[in-house]
Amino acid sequence: MDRSFWTRSRGCAQPPTADIEAANLALDEARQAQAAEYAPQTWTTAQDAKAKLDVELNAQEQRWSATRTYTIVRQLAQDTKAIAERSRDEAIAGKDKAKTEATTMMAEAQAAVDRAQAAVASAPRGKGTEADLASLKSDTASLGDTLAEMRKSFDGGQYNEAKVKAQAAIDAAKQVEAEIEKAKSQRRAA
Repeated sequence: MDRSFWTRSRGCAQPPTADIEAANLALDEARQAQAAEYAPQTWTTAQDAKAKLDVELNAQEQRWSATRTYTIVRQLAQDTKAIAERSRDEAIAGKDKAKTEATTMMAEAQAAVDRAQAAVASAPRGKGTEADLASLKSDTASLGDTLAEMRKSFDGGQYNEAKVKAQAAIDAAKQVEAEIEKAKSQRRAA
């Protein structure tokens, strides 16, 4: 009787560790590229593929060694790697796009704050306006803090957060300008 046949057929199937490690490395690279923030759909797909891989790997490990087959595990690992790499690439592109958008919005925010400060400086003064002017000056001063936070987020590579802060500064500056324009119109009408 040929013993080599029995040796080969007695559960010699081994997990495709190289494929699994490659999939895990690709997932780590996607995570480092901030795929969850800049490519959320593809990142979720990659996470789902990893979960399927883990389930199948666990299912094979629970089987009797002679009946284990890692063909599906190998395919799932390769699929996971491909999706994770796509997620990483989309995250890099998304982050670059967000950086460009944040840069533009930051310039718009600075210009809006400058206009609001100029509007406060030229606001009508007179009886009963001191409290309103003090409030508007305070609002305008706080815009400087928002701009500083925006810059800090940008410098830290948090471009989406910088965009949110830039939009908040733009909106607040427009509100200040609108209130001063309203006061000027009321003054002219009086």
